[in-house]
Amino acid sequence: MRKLLSALAIVALLIGAGCKDEPAKKPQKPVKTAVVEKKVVADTVKKEEPKPVVKEVKPEPPKPADKYFLIAGSFASRNNADVFVAKLIDQGYNAQVIERPGGPNGEFYKVAYKSFYDRKEAYAELRTARNNEGRNDVWLLVKK
Repeated sequence: MRKLLSALAIVALLIGAGCKDEPAKKPQKPVKTAVVEKKVVADTVKKEEPKPVVKEVKPEPPKPADKYFLIAGSFASRNNADVFVAKLIDQGYNAQVIERPGGPNGEFYKVAYKSFYDRKEAYAELRTARNNEGRNDVWLLVKK
């Protein structure tokens, strides 16, 4: 029993030691905290904008002069040729007078209403023009 009493005494001491009154703490004054705002300051150094990539554009070579002309009429008088050109322009064509001094039929003023650089394109347009009613007298002039 002695052991039992000693054990109870130890337990009582432990409980008593754990429950002992602590001295009263002084109430703490509320601590004032400062609110710090962070301001973002822009860099004073200007950043360079990336320059756009500029591709070198090579100018296209000049288009070669037209070599094939659809002729709608041929006139001995320049005045008659100019009147016919004006009539074709009113119809929406890019008409022009072609003079070829010398050579066969050099004394005539030819009125072209379409011109081409490409041979195949010129002959295809000639076939189309001749198949239309009223244009069977159109012919092709080839400048050399």
